[in-house]
Amino acid sequence: MSSEFLVRIPLERVAVLIGPKGSTKKKIEELTECKLMIDSNSGDVIILAEEELEDPISMWKARDMIKAIGRGFSPQNAYKINNPGWGFDLIQIREFVGTSPNASREVRSRVIGKNGRTRNIIEQSTGSNVSIFGNTIGIIAEFNKVQYIREGIIKLINGAKHNTVYKYLEQRMRELKGDKDKLWVKHADEEDLVSITDLDELEKVVFEEEEKAKEQNDE
Repeated sequence: MSSEFLVRIPLERVAVLIGPKGSTKKKIEELTECKLMIDSNSGDVIILAEEELEDPISMWKARDMIKAIGRGFSPQNAYKINNPGWGFDLIQIREFVGTSPNASREVRSRVIGKNGRTRNIIEQSTGSNVSIFGNTIGIIAEFNKVQYIREGIIKLINGAKHNTVYKYLEQRMRELKGDKDKLWVKHADEEDLVSITDLDELEKVVFEEEEKAKEQNDE
């Protein structure tokens, strides 16, 4: 039984997704055992799995790799999403500042920093990759770090001082390093995940498990 999922990316990123002589498209297909059908005129990408996948979340990984490339990440960084324990998150700037172009521009400047300094500090201190593209901020990192990086960036969006955010991230990373067993996100049993075929339902399961782990950490 085949399954398919539709993703749309900006037209200016289609060539990057395809890659030289189709190399990026082919790499994602090899990593996820999914087939990609890319419409260069619309930016629509259909992810197709013709058989039961060995990894039940391969379509989800393919979707996020495609989204990441569409949001400004290099293919090399997007491939990290396929690694066990790694994930992708996307912050919509307009959810915090509305549709004002000036407000969005200010947010992008705060997150990027002079000569990219702020983004570099976030990436280096957390071992992540961050991309600011249009009205979105993308994050690629280990699952147990994603929520903290997201929260740190949102603090910047809401006007927090840069040093305050740096200290927040440093503290959270130190906690993760010193207590990995407690903070590591425990996902649902593999047998349970195999039975889930809908990508949105699968994402909900993983998100709920991450939230449980975060609540335990806050107690």
